[in-house]
Amino acid sequence: MNELLRRLFAHPLILTELLAASLFINLLGLATTVFVMLVLNRYVPYGVDATLVTLTMGVLLAAALEFGFREARIRLAAAVTGPSEALRGESAFAALAQTRVAVLERLPAGLLQEVMRGLDVVDRVFTPANLCAALDVPFAVLTLIALAFLSPLLAVLALGFMLASVATVVVGERLLKDVARGAGEGETQAQAALGAAINSADTLRAFNSGGQTIGLWRAARARVLAARRKLGERQSLVQSITQTVGVLQGIVIVTVGAVLAVKGDLSVGGLVGANILAGRALGPINRMAGMAEMFARADLALRRVHDFMRLPREQQSGMALKSVAGRLELVDVAFAHPGSSGPLAEHLSVRLDPGMVLAVSGPNGSGKTTLARLLMGLIEPARGQILVDGVELRQLSMEWWRKQVAYLPQEPELLDGTVEQAVRGANPGMGDDEFNRVLRAAGLRAWLDTSMDGIATPIVNGGRNLALGVRRRVALARALASRGRFVVFDEPTESLDAEGRQAVYAAMNELARSGATIVVFSHDPLVMRGATYLLDLGLKPVPSLTGPVLKDGGHG
Repeated sequence: MNELLRRLFAHPLILTELLAASLFINLLGLATTVFVMLVLNRYVPYGVDATLVTLTMGVLLAAALEFGFREARIRLAAAVTGPSEALRGESAFAALAQTRVAVLERLPAGLLQEVMRGLDVVDRVFTPANLCAALDVPFAVLTLIALAFLSPLLAVLALGFMLASVATVVVGERLLKDVARGAGEGETQAQAALGAAINSADTLRAFNSGGQTIGLWRAARARVLAARRKLGERQSLVQSITQTVGVLQGIVIVTVGAVLAVKGDLSVGGLVGANILAGRALGPINRMAGMAEMFARADLALRRVHDFMRLPREQQSGMALKSVAGRLELVDVAFAHPGSSGPLAEHLSVRLDPGMVLAVSGPNGSGKTTLARLLMGLIEPARGQILVDGVELRQLSMEWWRKQVAYLPQEPELLDGTVEQAVRGANPGMGDDEFNRVLRAAGLRAWLDTSMDGIATPIVNGGRNLALGVRRRVALARALASRGRFVVFDEPTESLDAEGRQAVYAAMNELARSGATIVVFSHDPLVMRGATYLLDLGLKPVPSLTGPVLKDGGHG
């Protein structure tokens, strides 16, 4: 409900037009009641057909005007809800794409999908029709005013029943919010288990973890179903109370109105009209009671979206150097695994001039991939500076910086599409000659020539439909396509056959000869042999830096 009000007040001109349309709709809606009263009081006693014709023509005209105003109002309401929802969806997706990776990694599995699905819940609830239904609630007072002209006593009684219904809706929505929160948390847990079943199918089967995952999913689903059952019970209770209030109101209005009619203080037509008006006054509130659960779910979804959009994002502005020399320097850098309490390395300092190669080694968990992510600006050091041509990495535009780096992660993820799209995505302006050169340099040409679809080979599920070696070659081609003056390769020869390793060696030799600054994370002796400096992250807390090894930077 609060979101509806926020949207309305965000468009003051449209709000004014909506209120004006709602006023006319509710005034014209009284015509039917007046028609019934006049037919009973004027036509029935006297039987003058001209009176009936006149009354009928009048009420038909009022109905036509009311229809026109309702159509105009629904279009105005669409102007409030449509663009707002599109903008919100774009903003939420932008937040998902720009939030710092270290922050995303700490979020519960499945939460991100639930946040984005929450936008669909909001779309289904905050519709033009529901907005118009909410606008009718305050205008129920007009109906009470009209009732007061017939009988102040009946108007006071109807007001009491209306306040009881409003209180039921408000309290019911608050009760429903707590249950909706529990349902949302259960849905997040169920989504996480579902994601594991889909994305880790081999692992589930190979290590007999299916039973455990099924148990997690079953527990989450049980929580969801229990919450939904409670939601249904409370929603039914709210509706039952409001419907009972309506029934009691009808009984009271007819009973008291009958007494007034016997005393001569109210006509029979007035009694019937009073009952109709009292029912009309409760109508908008009863409609809102029927939507209490939907509003509770939408409020929860919006709260999640708003909380998510407040998460810290990567810097979108920053410097873009006019020319790139290729100097990379780490000054007293300390870093750790995201969320860990202790550092992986401290007091790391090294300067790489253009054409130099830093080879980084260390046991699993020593921080090699973490350092690679630091260089890409995906996470930030705990202390120290990373300088690019003398400028701190934090001051650079991340979009610009990543265009300067040929990056090959240890576990390459490819965006769904085709092989051609995956490679060209790193350099959309690349010509066909350069594209084919990159494919040959990555050792992909032979595989593409024997594949059914060639460069149109589809990539799905992050590239998991491809053999790991092929996926790594596509990722290598993507890195080479960027033509970056800086190179960050994380375990580039891992999972490759002899031919694939030779392609990596040749590519690195070519990059070194072109003057690129290379940081490579590897245990491959041939890669290590061609390094200018060797960095061993296995020594804690200060890594061991030795070199120069080979001044010519060759890779054998």
